Amino acid sequence: MIGRRLFQSAAVLGLAALMAACSTSKPGGGAMSKLFNECTWDRESCMHNGRYDADEREYAEQEAKDLNRQSAARLRRSR
Repeated sequence: MIGRRLFQSAAVLGLAALMAACSTSKPGGGAMSKLFNECTWDRESCMHNGRYDADEREYAEQEAKDLNRQSAARLRRSR
């Protein structure tokens, strides 16, 4: 009886932890979204080939700057 109750409690806690890990509020998602993101496995499939329109180029450059800044901050925090 105690073993069954312990197993049920562990299963509920494990499920809650899994749901919390998968439902992050960060842009870009959590561990599960990174796992199933095609860019994680094949970067070339996410690269833009060809010309940008004028406004797309500015947007892409700004996004790249923001991502680089975020990555640098994350790297500083991890040290």
